[in-house]
Amino acid sequence: MRSPTVSNVINQMKGSVTKSIGFSLWQRSFHDHVIRNANDYDKIYAYIDNNPINWDIDCFYVDLEETS
Repeated sequence: MRSPTVSNVINQMKGSVTKSIGFSLWQRSFHDHVIRNANDYDKIYAYIDNNPINWDIDCFYVDLEETS
């Protein structure tokens, strides 16, 4: 038996959530990156930490209240 890939796990999780809520809210893909050193970690941490602040200016942002 082979171990699942990251892509398989993400795909299954997205499918399960989409099925349970009745619509998709996911981007078509995802970006993975191997963290190679402390500087890499700091940059990724800052991106994740600031993501909610920058979400409304992101090209993938959709205001769900406007679409309902």
